[in-house]
Amino acid sequence: MHWQPEDRSAIFPSVILITPVRYAVTSNHIRIIQVASIHELMEKYKSSSKQTKEARVRPPASSGGIKINLT
Repeated sequence: MHWQPEDRSAIFPSVILITPVRYAVTSNHIRIIQVASIHELMEKYKSSSKQTKEARVRPPASSGGIKINLT
């Protein structure tokens, strides 16, 4: 889309539907999230966040040549 940033990952606006009724809606331009309750939404993103953190590889921090070992 013309409004997407060229120098970064694409941004997709989100719509959150909090209702026990499931609607058959789809979109190529927005992300639609359907959950039955706020609790379900929080659980969904808590587990998603945990998986993302575990999958992310962090480069070692530079300490300016000083190494500290904690035992």
